[in-house]
Amino acid sequence: MFESKLTIQQQEFRFREALKAIPVKNTQARVIEKDEVTGELHIKVVLVYKGSIMNFLRRLLKANTEKTYVLDKIGTQVYEMVDNKSTFEQLIDKFCAKEKLTFFEGRALLGQYFQTLTRRGIIVPMLPRD
Repeated sequence: MFESKLTIQQQEFRFREALKAIPVKNTQARVIEKDEVTGELHIKVVLVYKGSIMNFLRRLLKANTEKTYVLDKIGTQVYEMVDNKSTFEQLIDKFCAKEKLTFFEGRALLGQYFQTLTRRGIIVPMLPRD
């Protein structure tokens, strides 16, 4: 079984800090198509290759410089909720009110979507200045 190396207090602190994060849309990502029937959203993201060796290999192998992602209906809703001002907690509250979910259900669902959008470079989490 997996055991966390963080104490309960450290885990709670990390969770509270994560709720304060402000998801911001990546300026290098652009919406290229929205399917009104299915609710899918097509987003093109500029790929970044770090380091001179990676850039050399990218040019040598003619690797892609952009990638297109397709968001499903819920992913589209989540992306469109991101206003570059609201915290993760505020977005969860808004989504829960709209979909009639508990905070914990909304956190689990949106947490997964935000993690995926962040990993793909579609959004960037920013910590607010105190």
